[in-house]
Amino acid sequence: MPGSGGLPLLARSATMISMPGASLTALRLSLAGQTLLQSDPRSISVPDDAEGALADEIRLAQSSPESAGIEYNRLFLNPLGAVCHFWQSVYADEPRLFGPAHHSALEWFRRYGAEPQAAQEPADHLGLLLLFYARLIEEGEPGETIGAFVREHVAWASQFAVILRQEARHPLFLALAHEIQAICQAAPGAQAM
Repeated sequence: MPGSGGLPLLARSATMISMPGASLTALRLSLAGQTLLQSDPRSISVPDDAEGALADEIRLAQSSPESAGIEYNRLFLNPLGAVCHFWQSVYADEPRLFGPAHHSALEWFRRYGAEPQAAQEPADHLGLLLLFYARLIEEGEPGETIGAFVREHVAWASQFAVILRQEARHPLFLALAHEIQAICQAAPGAQAM
């Protein structure tokens, strides 16, 4: 569920990647993942030395979180119809929440000892997927493993980023769209996406 913090194992990623020598890619993934999981920007952990447009926009939104929270709800949680869906399943040929994408992501998480915090939390939430991607990088997983995860669970995020960029009215979410697009373009096997 948005705002719930995601997976216990993945939640530690935000703390772990702020340590000296941590990968810039993992930091970018973590910030993007946290932004998708937290409706209140004050809940996002931004290391003091984090740089870039998304880190800057998170800090600005943390000082005045109301408008970012309203925009988060409009984009992702609007009961009349969210304009951006952050579940991979929605982008499948036959959209089905808790469908194949959820089960595949759950298998990946379980291989690394992670579980969603709540039974009703779809594992194919983009925020969780980005945090898990960061975790794979931080744990030094082989490129083939990371590439397989990206092909299975991150490639679709460029489509999400395009929609988010078109719909976002708040600088935080415009920066998030740009960051997700950059992540997708830099990902292993990005040429095939």
